[in-house]
Amino acid sequence: MVISMESELNEKPEGKVKTFLIQPYGTRYYALYEGEDLVCVTVYKKGAMEVKRRLEIASNLAPEEAEDIDEWLKHRELKGS
Repeated sequence: MVISMESELNEKPEGKVKTFLIQPYGTRYYALYEGEDLVCVTVYKKGAMEVKRRLEIASNLAPEEAEDIDEWLKHRELKGS
């Protein structure tokens, strides 16, 4: 049984390229890789695709936007929300 793999390249402003790859993991699961690093294993392919989508969005944020999000998350954790 051949299952096609999904990959997508994201050009970063610094010229670095990130590759996200979804492929079967065992007989029932799907693995999401960033390059050669295993990011997560999901039960459904749809779940792996959603994690991939969110990582692609996060990886395309400008550094100052990422810092704003980190600050917001820290503030939120301090408030106990």
